[in-house]
Amino acid sequence: MKLDGVYYSLNDSIIWLTNCMEEMRQDIARIQRANDMSRSISIDRHRQASVDSRLHASIDNRLPASVDDNPPHSHTMKSQPDFHTMGEIDQLVEGIYRALETTEERLDMRCDDIYFPMDLSISALTSKIEAIQRELVDI
Repeated sequence: MKLDGVYYSLNDSIIWLTNCMEEMRQDIARIQRANDMSRSISIDRHRQASVDSRLHASIDNRLPASVDDNPPHSHTMKSQPDFHTMGEIDQLVEGIYRALETTEERLDMRCDDIYFPMDLSISALTSKIEAIQRELVDI
């Protein structure tokens, strides 16, 4: 069925984007941990470092592992280095948004391929019904 082709294609793209976002969350968490470790502990040598300096408040650190360990196609991202600059992160986010826009455009085109032929068929049937009704009125 044509709708299955639209749904499964969109679902695969959503799964891929979700995996990309999860990897980005992990990268950001690594960057935050590295940033926390690189901060100076304290300017006061007589005080101990804060207990909270190593705790991460983010709930993203406790996300469950992915249920889908083997994605259906090869859109998985390759392993990246642990550290990214802000510019690299911006480029990754732009790439994700571009992929999302491309997916939306493809979905729109697929829906157009389904809707417009059906609309033309309905219009043709409506015209035939109107012609038959006129003939009945003439009789």
